[in-house]
Amino acid sequence: MSVKTHKLALIGAGKVGDAVLGNAMHSGLFAEVVVIDVNEDLARGQALDQHHATALPPMNNAHVFAGGYDDVADADIVVLTAGPSIPRTDKPAGVGARRQLAATNGRIVRETMAQITARTRDAVVILCSNPLDALVHIASTEFDLPAGQVFGTGTILDSARMCRVLADRLGVDPMYVRGYMLGEHGPSGFPMFSGVNVGGVGFAGLAELFGVDPMDREELTTQINRAGFDVFNLKGWTSAGIGQSVMTIIRSVLLDEKSVYPVCTTLRGQWGHDGDVSLGVPCVVGAAGVERILEVPLDAWERQRLDETIAAIKETIEVAAG
Repeated sequence: MSVKTHKLALIGAGKVGDAVLGNAMHSGLFAEVVVIDVNEDLARGQALDQHHATALPPMNNAHVFAGGYDDVADADIVVLTAGPSIPRTDKPAGVGARRQLAATNGRIVRETMAQITARTRDAVVILCSNPLDALVHIASTEFDLPAGQVFGTGTILDSARMCRVLADRLGVDPMYVRGYMLGEHGPSGFPMFSGVNVGGVGFAGLAELFGVDPMDREELTTQINRAGFDVFNLKGWTSAGIGQSVMTIIRSVLLDEKSVYPVCTTLRGQWGHDGDVSLGVPCVVGAAGVERILEVPLDAWERQRLDETIAAIKETIEVAAG
């Protein structure tokens, strides 16, 4: 009897790649993991480090090694973390540094996607490099792959930060706070407050239910959008949250869970946009990748911010397009 095993190709072995690799090795979902990086010594070092760790419980005896693009040919999942990051001095209100990354990382994504698609057109490709939404747009629209097969981590981490912020305000476990951030994985992203739910109660009733001060939408949005920058400016990078975000998505794909996550995908008619923008929105994620985009209803405040974040993302897409 043949046994189906899964293979991960991880492109980019830096801080984020390291977090994804560690989580992937601990997940037990992969029998084979290849690490690819322009810095071949770094890729070999990361792979060797994890190879040694497989001798310790509860790790499984996965084959982890450094390789090249030819090793992508039989991968089930390709995760792309390659490219430089935002300068450490950047602030939430100053989006210039994020835009400056667009041209450089846009070129890297095009080169990398060309290498991937020359070897496989079957793997699900997940991006988590920045500026994420513009890079997903390039990867998902320029290489003639099925809709939904290429997508990004979107606002899944932003949503986790939102749930953590609300949970801290209310004094509850964040696992029981439900809600999404939508739009850009960046400063123009916004909470879908109309969809927030804790214990069956919506956002408007939470302050009274939990006996806390009234919560202001604008103030919370600013706090949530600052959260990632707070981490970045303190330690120089973010990795734990995005590493877990990637594995959350991978699990839904490999196990065909049909989970609903706000991943970054290209709109196909939703909210009046068709192929012109990619952003974080609630999607059904399964074996084929993004299997359905959910055009969730938005109130007037949210619709205004959706238009604003789409405008911001389109500006970045233009920069990335050269």
